Amino acid sequence: MTAAQWQEVLCRVRSLSAANKERLLTYLHALHDAAQHSSNAEGTPNTLKIL
Repeated sequence: MTAAQWQEVLCRVRSLSAANKERLLTYLHALHDAAQHSSNAEGTPNTLKIL
């Protein structure tokens, strides 16, 4: 992604309500956990990084 695209993402996240930010964090944690589980099951290192 370009810097401009990341800036747009950050602007959108900042404009979310507190409840929607919480839902987004829950979703991102679930994605991260699923990626870790998948990587561990395949015997490969986890490469997903959350900023």
